[in-house]
Amino acid sequence: MTSKLTYMVTRIEGWAGGEPPGGAPARTGQVLVVSPSEGLVDRRVRVLDRVVARVRAYGLDQRLCRGEPPENSVPLAVRAVHLVGRPSRRHLARTVQRLVALTSQPAWSNHVPVCYRNVRAALPEMEALRDRLEAPGLVSAYGIAQLRALLTDGTGPLYQGSNRDNLAERLREVLTALDELPPSAL
Repeated sequence: MTSKLTYMVTRIEGWAGGEPPGGAPARTGQVLVVSPSEGLVDRRVRVLDRVVARVRAYGLDQRLCRGEPPENSVPLAVRAVHLVGRPSRRHLARTVQRLVALTSQPAWSNHVPVCYRNVRAALPEMEALRDRLEAPGLVSAYGIAQLRALLTDGTGPLYQGSNRDNLAERLREVLTALDELPPSAL
């Protein structure tokens, strides 16, 4: 069984949360991965691992979203570290804040239209999510991956009023996932 500590925190040059005092994001120097012969071990992160994590970000996010533990591979662990870092969390919090702001002043654009009715109905959950992302403390890569999937799914309840998923319910699930292990890790 994967422990909550190894799932939620991957070693980042001694700083949990991805950002040392002073504000500059830390680079991932080592990550914890599962080795078939040695169990959970520290692995040095190479430049190639960072490139793979960036190029395959969408696929790695999908794996995390399905509940795969980040310690299954170095690129997956590097991606998880990026997702739970302060810069990524701030970016997601700003995105949620922009969606909340759009409900009072809908903007016409050539982008995928947001379903304002669903967003207005889920305002308390959206504000709670924004606050959780901005708060200090640890979050799980699983929860962040769930949120990114919800925000980028053009057929989901955020964008489609005809989608039968309840946006408020999905956001509550994301809030819960930010503090829990994925189902496959239990």
